[in-house]
Amino acid sequence: MGIISPGSLINSFDKKEANSVSCSESPLNSASIEAAVKIIRSIAPDTRTETRNIDDADGYILAAPVICRSDMPGYDRSCKNGFAVCAEDTSGANPNQPISLTCSGTVPIGASENTRIMKGQCMAIFTGGSLPVGADAIVMSENITLNNGLVRIDYPVVPGENVIRRDEDGKEGEMLYPSGWIIRPQDIALLAGFGICTVQVWSIPVIGVISTGPELVPADARPAKGEVRETNSYLVSALCRRMGAIPRRYGIAWDGSGELSKMLASAVAECDAIIISGGSARDDRDRTAEIISNQGQILLSGLSVSPRKKMIIGKIRGKPIIGLPGHPASVFLLLTLVVTNLIQAMKGASEHTLLKESVIAGIEIKAHPEREYHIPVKIVEGKVFPLSRKAGMIRMLSQCDGIIHIPMGSQGIKPGDMIDLMGLTLLRSPSQNC
Repeated sequence: MGIISPGSLINSFDKKEANSVSCSESPLNSASIEAAVKIIRSIAPDTRTETRNIDDADGYILAAPVICRSDMPGYDRSCKNGFAVCAEDTSGANPNQPISLTCSGTVPIGASENTRIMKGQCMAIFTGGSLPVGADAIVMSENITLNNGLVRIDYPVVPGENVIRRDEDGKEGEMLYPSGWIIRPQDIALLAGFGICTVQVWSIPVIGVISTGPELVPADARPAKGEVRETNSYLVSALCRRMGAIPRRYGIAWDGSGELSKMLASAVAECDAIIISGGSARDDRDRTAEIISNQGQILLSGLSVSPRKKMIIGKIRGKPIIGLPGHPASVFLLLTLVVTNLIQAMKGASEHTLLKESVIAGIEIKAHPEREYHIPVKIVEGKVFPLSRKAGMIRMLSQCDGIIHIPMGSQGIKPGDMIDLMGLTLLRSPSQNC
């Protein structure tokens, strides 16, 4: 299993190139997923930074590097149970001619600054114990025999054997984690062990969530004929939380104009970015682009992927505004491939990746060579099959196991072909490689 960039195999983020796209006078009517990711990252505002206790920093992104404050562990210590010796005293030892050393005691657990061995002596020591003065190696317990206070050694050791040197775990001034690192539980353990109890992190961004559509009713309502329960705000909010952002719902704009304009103005004043679902329709009900243009700027109004999707990217007063379709499956796809990049950029991460695994195509999937495809699929008995794309189908969301990418120029996929599946449940920071 490996990793793959969601932006159609994006390997790096070219800020200059993205800015040249986002600063053009007229918006793009069509763009690839990769271009959309670059645009959305180019307008991500810097969020605030704060100092957090490590006990409450899991999932946050570092806003400054973490530097080792002193050599770690700070003293030579044993990494095995055995006997602390001077390696020179064991030279030439073998089972036929063992060397015997006098045991002068046991290194106490905890502070042991006053322990010392002389030539021809050794001391019993436990894992983690501090080497006594005069010792430079550990003979493991299984390589010795005890006899009347003498320790018989059958095999020689070299200086440093079974020893963690005073600066082997960390050197004073060494960078432990770079800025942009996503803090994980194992990182918190390391920070505690190194005596670093607070870190500088990016604050969690607040994302405004607005739904539009005259046919929508609240999720707890009983829809009449022609009405639909609103689901996208729940989908968007859940993904925001998983990505470490705080969603703030503003409700449903039924009339598509006046209510949306008021909700959007409130959200811009209170949030770091806004996501509008149902706000990129292709008919005369859609007023989202017009309202964004009235208050700010449109940068992108469509994607060159199949099935074609009209995704709006704009900004108002420096705040990113994202307009997504109403179809929940399309919302999920665009959130995963594009919008998650906005949240990560706002949190200080340069790029994120999706888990990738190789899978077997269970059916032929045709493709036009002049189009790019991102197709939601399910896994059945180890093979992948595309999900139904009927608009309005909600249940397919729970059946989606990932996304396959068919690049432009491909004729499609044959049954039995090995293809890459991008998982949707786990995102990784590319900086997690040290």
